[in-house]
Amino acid sequence: GIEVPAYLTLPPGAEPKSLPLVVFPHGGPWARDTADFDWWVQFLATRGYAVLQPQFRGSWGFGADLYRAGNRQWGRGMQEDITAGVRELVAKGIADPKRVCIVGASYGGYAALAGAAFTPDVYACAVSVNGIADIPQMAGFIRERDGDDSPEYRSWRDLIGNPSDEDLMAFSPSRAVDAIRAPILLIHATNDTVVPPSQSRIFADLLRKKGKGVELIELSGEDHWLSTGRSRLTVLEALDGFLAAHLR
Repeated sequence: GIEVPAYLTLPPGAEPKSLPLVVFPHGGPWARDTADFDWWVQFLATRGYAVLQPQFRGSWGFGADLYRAGNRQWGRGMQEDITAGVRELVAKGIADPKRVCIVGASYGGYAALAGAAFTPDVYACAVSVNGIADIPQMAGFIRERDGDDSPEYRSWRDLIGNPSDEDLMAFSPSRAVDAIRAPILLIHATNDTVVPPSQSRIFADLLRKKGKGVELIELSGEDHWLSTGRSRLTVLEALDGFLAAHLR
């Protein structure tokens, strides 16, 4: 019963029919996309991919009801909104159901890994950049960094849930490695102070131990926002090669 806005960017000159699709959920997750220039999206479109940016519940700028509907919905309602967008484009014939990859950074990285773990039939591949793989471990990092009584940790408990809740643990991709079938690309900045690199390192180790397809690229000296042009170029080149290998 929730209306989910979305942006769809099509490759220049391409007929909107059976296109390879990149799903690109935003970070935050309390943020939103806009129709302004986006270097990720425009790069992907020029490479021949349709790009879907769903404004899932919890997003800003589309009314209080949509925003509040995201409370304690990591891996659940928020993820269902993203999946619904993919199924809508497949139903309309715009997207090829066999060529769909989910890509994201920060919370979007979590959504990418959650997509691979909890809806393995939907995605042919997944890419997480500076993303969260284990929710309780991430909560522990915030608690240790900012303290029990900090606004950051209180906000985490109120909006996401108690890190010790079993159902919240269950929606950590790191706890659902067995279900993952798609190849995974992990990219993480070594100087990320928002999401620690250990999130991607530990997850990569778990995938390797289970014999899953995974590649980890570390961006030396880079921060959470990929502030240098050098790192952005590295990310786009890696993304281009990974998508070409698994979608075309």
